[in-house]
Amino acid sequence: MASENDICISVRGISKKFARSLKRSFVYGAEDIARAVTGRSPNPVLRPSEFWALQDISFDLERGSAIGIIGLNGSGKTTLLRIIAGILRPTKGEVCLQGRVAPMLALGAGFKPSLSGRENIYLNMSILGITAGEINRRYDSVVDFAELHNAIEAPLGTYSTGMQMRLGFACAVHTSPEILIVDEVLAVGDAPFRMKCRNRINELRRAGTSMLLVSHSAVTIEMLTDRCLYLKEGKEAALGPSDEVVKAYEADSISVAKAANSKIAAKPDSGNISIAKAAKKTAITGAKLEMPGMSDAGHWRSGEVGSLSISVRTTAAEDELSILLVIADLSHGTPQNVQVITSSADVGTMRADGTEATIEVAFAPVTLPPGIYNLKIAITRGNLQDLVDMVEKMRLVVVDSGKTKHCAFYQPREWTFSGVSIENNRKIDDFDEAEGLEAF
Repeated sequence: MASENDICISVRGISKKFARSLKRSFVYGAEDIARAVTGRSPNPVLRPSEFWALQDISFDLERGSAIGIIGLNGSGKTTLLRIIAGILRPTKGEVCLQGRVAPMLALGAGFKPSLSGRENIYLNMSILGITAGEINRRYDSVVDFAELHNAIEAPLGTYSTGMQMRLGFACAVHTSPEILIVDEVLAVGDAPFRMKCRNRINELRRAGTSMLLVSHSAVTIEMLTDRCLYLKEGKEAALGPSDEVVKAYEADSISVAKAANSKIAAKPDSGNISIAKAAKKTAITGAKLEMPGMSDAGHWRSGEVGSLSISVRTTAAEDELSILLVIADLSHGTPQNVQVITSSADVGTMRADGTEATIEVAFAPVTLPPGIYNLKIAITRGNLQDLVDMVEKMRLVVVDSGKTKHCAFYQPREWTFSGVSIENNRKIDDFDEAEGLEAF
């Protein structure tokens, strides 16, 4: 249990409500100001058109540590950071801060377009609590970091959005902050500048700076934070070690995608189906998805060997037959085809002699990332792939094996080292920039 001196941010029972109607928000705002002037607390009851953006959020941030905040759009992440930074006032609860804060919520906010970049440096850093003498000493470092030497005397109104964000980031990280409050700003500028931003944040962290970080990137959250708060519809869904909370968030995201897909397509069959067909010359009579060690039909682990077994019945000789597989990702609401596979293109056409047949295709390994998919299986005939029979909906669930974390697909790989030794069980403090660059 951390002592009070070890805690730099204490959030207790924070709740915040907003009005969906602009007109009502002005009326309620005036009412709340009147209550504040007369010493009364804000009205805790929801009025017409109001909703809770946050409800009863509590946590502590210890000195030198970092907490990530993750959740779907509209879950209250940015609202929480704005309350902690003092930009918004909570409806209920309180926030206690101990230390100089550098809020990176909207880089460049507060800049004056008519002033030069140099003048805006002095304006912005003075707002962040830095004296004129300190700004003088840090001025060259700010300009060097922002890489704006040729434009620093030009009016800020002539800067691109990226240039303004770079200047805002440079000002914020040169205030010697004890607490960083960061909202999705690690994608500032081009790749080399993103590397510089990441490394600067790492320097501040190593120097003992605490951090609150909002990001939609699970990689960023896991690499840069010790603990994570998962917000769901304004409420705390999970709070704990970052890797565990991110797993819960990703599992919920898959469930949300599955629910969304149910509105646009009938529920697919499980991964083990038996089909009773009317007499047809050629028909699919069964299909089964398998993977060693997996007890659930239709479940595969990404990065491991999975198989699909298809049973086909023919009542007469047939030639020029082929199996067509179409795998569609259901994670985005609308099914998106990610793989289209034909046996004729891979190994040639088939000839059936009027018997029961089994076709098995091995995916060695499964390259699909974790998610929910629909598998369509068809028998086709001829060069134009005339459809003979088809199973339209078969559910395929791919789970993480630990090999494909945060990857768009699984890439089989082998490592060879020459001239270096491998240190097992070594803890890496900094994420490899070259490997993780595009994630930021």
